[in-house]
Amino acid sequence: MVILHRHEEWRISSWEGDQFAELPLEGEIRDLPSSLEWRRWDGGAGDLEFQLRPSFPEYPVIAKPKPALTISPGGHALFYIGIPASLEVYGQCDGTLRKLASLSTDSLSKSWHGDRSAGQVCYALRTRARRSFDPSDWPEHDIVVAVDLKNESSEAFLFDRLFLDLGHFSIFNHEGHLWSNACQIRISEDDEDGNDITYAPNPLDPASDAPEIATAQAGKARRSKIGSAFTSVIDIIH
Repeated sequence: MVILHRHEEWRISSWEGDQFAELPLEGEIRDLPSSLEWRRWDGGAGDLEFQLRPSFPEYPVIAKPKPALTISPGGHALFYIGIPASLEVYGQCDGTLRKLASLSTDSLSKSWHGDRSAGQVCYALRTRARRSFDPSDWPEHDIVVAVDLKNESSEAFLFDRLFLDLGHFSIFNHEGHLWSNACQIRISEDDEDGNDITYAPNPLDPASDAPEIATAQAGKARRSKIGSAFTSVIDIIH
């Protein structure tokens, strides 16, 4: 990504891969390739401040374990889910920081959650839900979301996919990795009304004392519901 302030405008250009790997971290306009495509916003001559903030993707996500796991009645299982962060760019306009753009750090495939008449768009994650967090084997730009699945039904539960709304998760920074506050999802006998989800105020250890760097997009909550968190019909949308 390149951020440029020129002629009382903010200009942003972004690309995937190493197409312009030779570009320096900063420099002059003449250093920039002429093939860059720009998005432009107005800004005064003195509006020079900008900020970069991490955020969750704009849609909920579908996560899968590898392999599927059966959770016994009364049992629970903790999973770590890696969600590719987006990068929000804020630029100063008339003295106020305003959101200019949101850029994903990974290309995500859109899917469909729910039945064909009453579902919603979501992203299908390529990264599998894991039973442990190993910082040496964790994608650099993934946000670590710790999810504790608690089976409160009288039957064993096969966990093979999870729909997760991201609106009530904040983002924390711990030793170069992004974390969210932890959560617990209750698996009940009757899934018709959805599944209860309880949000912790902070991440799990070792990031429990990490500072918050981005607040929840839909506001903080202690508890909410996920409609049909585990049962869904998924179609890949190309």
